[in-house]
Amino acid sequence: MVFKRTMFLYLLQYLVIISGRSLTAHQQHHHRSHDSLETDRAALLAFKRTITSDPNSSLANWNRTTHVCKFSGVRCNKQHHRVTQIVIHDAGLVGLLSPVISNLTRLRVLDLVNNRLFGTIPWELSSLRHLRRVWLEGNHLQGQIPDSFSLLASLLVVNLRANELTGIIPASLFSNCTFLRNVDLSANFLEGKIPPEIGNCPGLWNLNLYNNKFTGEIPFSITNASSMYNLDVEYNHLSGELPTEIVRNLPEFRYLHLSYSGMVGSNLDPFFTALGNCTFLEELELAGMKLQGRLPSSIGKLVASLATLMLQENRITGSIPPSLSNITSLVWLNLTSNLLSGTIPEGISQLSLLEQLFLSHNFLSGQIPAALGQFQGLGLLDLSHNRFSGAIPASLGYCTDLFKLDLSYNRLNGTIPPEISGLREIRMFLNLSHNHLEGPFPIELSKLENVQEVDLSSNNLTGSVFPQISNCIALRLINISHNFLQGQLPESLVIISAGNVETERKSQPELIQNFPRITYKELSDATGGFDQQRLLGSGSYGHVYKGVLPDGTPIAVKPSNVLLNDDMTALVSDFGIARLVMTVAGGNAGVVENMGNSTANMLSGSIGYIAPEYGFGSNTNTKGDVYSFGILVLEMVTRKRPTDDMFVGALSLHRWVKSHYHGRVERVIDSSMVKAMKDQSPEVKKMWEVAIGELMELGMLCTQDSPNTRPTMLDAADDLDRLKRYLTGDSTATFASSLGISSSTIGDD
Repeated sequence: MVFKRTMFLYLLQYLVIISGRSLTAHQQHHHRSHDSLETDRAALLAFKRTITSDPNSSLANWNRTTHVCKFSGVRCNKQHHRVTQIVIHDAGLVGLLSPVISNLTRLRVLDLVNNRLFGTIPWELSSLRHLRRVWLEGNHLQGQIPDSFSLLASLLVVNLRANELTGIIPASLFSNCTFLRNVDLSANFLEGKIPPEIGNCPGLWNLNLYNNKFTGEIPFSITNASSMYNLDVEYNHLSGELPTEIVRNLPEFRYLHLSYSGMVGSNLDPFFTALGNCTFLEELELAGMKLQGRLPSSIGKLVASLATLMLQENRITGSIPPSLSNITSLVWLNLTSNLLSGTIPEGISQLSLLEQLFLSHNFLSGQIPAALGQFQGLGLLDLSHNRFSGAIPASLGYCTDLFKLDLSYNRLNGTIPPEISGLREIRMFLNLSHNHLEGPFPIELSKLENVQEVDLSSNNLTGSVFPQISNCIALRLINISHNFLQGQLPESLVIISAGNVETERKSQPELIQNFPRITYKELSDATGGFDQQRLLGSGSYGHVYKGVLPDGTPIAVKPSNVLLNDDMTALVSDFGIARLVMTVAGGNAGVVENMGNSTANMLSGSIGYIAPEYGFGSNTNTKGDVYSFGILVLEMVTRKRPTDDMFVGALSLHRWVKSHYHGRVERVIDSSMVKAMKDQSPEVKKMWEVAIGELMELGMLCTQDSPNTRPTMLDAADDLDRLKRYLTGDSTATFASSLGISSSTIGDD
């Protein structure tokens, strides 16, 4: 009995000791967890103090009373012991990317996408050894990618897109972070070569490096990433031939974007043959690469899943191979601005899913295939600037989804088919100008209620202009010049160069070949110091004053500071000067002489803003002003100046925007506008898309190389006025969005 009592006391004593130790351990663990959370709280509050603007109050509940794990955008692990994620994107936060984040030692995800953070990427982030995903896209971060990133051995995703980073990619990033799967460093100012150490990341499936200044060749070691899904190196300064062997060894490609990368190619057959192994390929972009030679028949071996094929702005010769029709899944096909000849193959009828077809600016001939009328989903057809002949196929009237049709600058003849009235959805423009079309002005045009612009100029149309054209309620611009038409257009329409309507051509203002440099003081004196008594008119675009120069020349002056940059430096001192070299009010203004007879002798202005023809000594013309205006429009939309370092060789601001206009416009639009759009309602977002699209199109039209193809300033002003009315709710000023702007990116991993 004593023995049993003794054993019981020993057992009880043991249990007390064990429970005491357990309680002590629990208390110690609780204190450690509490201390760790408090450390995390302190780090987050310190980060908040570096934020100078929080327009959406995203950090409002980051305080001493709210539980850390309840902070907006903050997530903890399941035990609520440590902060593991910060996810705050599109919040408009302004401030320094503070190194205090490095105190969140259990952080696994850092997502601060689309804010306005500045400064350099703190090297202290390398202490976050558990970090898996870094998303800092769409900020204003500068400096270099820290070498210390290589210490983050567990990294899976690095997204630093759309910042202002410079320098090279540290080779150690790929040497040590061998688990990387998704890397996006695009839209920065990075340079140097793509490190061959990239081959140390066999799980890498997404690599975006577009819009940088990388040189050299794509390293062959990239083929170690056998599951590579997306490769985008567009708009760089790379060298070498098309990466045939790389493509041959990476059959999992879905997206391959090499446009304007600097690579070249003269023998296309091996490359397209290698691409035949990429059985999941959906997008292939090879624009602006100086590709030469013929399109090989092996292009027909591209997989049936290919939806986008971009080959514009190259030097491809020969005919369009019939095998192209084997790619039956094509949705977008762009062969614009090459040296293609021959006819459009009849087999193109097999491409029944086509939505956009660009074949302009080539030497294609023969008749336009009637088979194009089978593409009921076709939204855009551009066959302009070729040598097509014969009649316009009546079958095009069955393309009921068509919103843009451009057959201008060809050799088409016959009448405009009445079936054209079937294009009820055509809402952007119809351009049949500069052909040999004849017959009466087609009354069927009156059924196109949604069309906004019609150009039938420079044909042989006869007869009268019918009043039913006013049924086109969206129509605001029509060009019927250089025909043989009679009658009057409705007053509600803006007539562009109506020409010989009413049987007479309107005389053009006489250009004076010699004109002076006029100082601001002289303009001020001529207008009495811009006296209100001399105000001719005013509106949303400014005030216009009348004045008289010392030699008696009447002038109209519109003062504006639109051409001054942030440092008040003049950008285009010649913008608008063409109006000073025209006689006014019937030619009684007088002539200024002895100032030279070409722009080469007097024009001053900024490189990139003045019209290219002025560099060859062309006489001053208002179309030069149109060019300068177009550059400003593109600059406002893209936030890129025409003198940006990225525009080298054949690449210009105009070409850069044009190459992305159909399908990938978010790459060229100012990122702050893309961010702002995401938070809008669907209705407002659509209006933004329309406005941006219209401005991009206007800018591209105004900055065409040939002055003859640019619109007039009257056209541009009317377009802006319609856009203004549309944005203020005028239901008669309708536009249609075809851009599909998206700010989404490829997922994590």
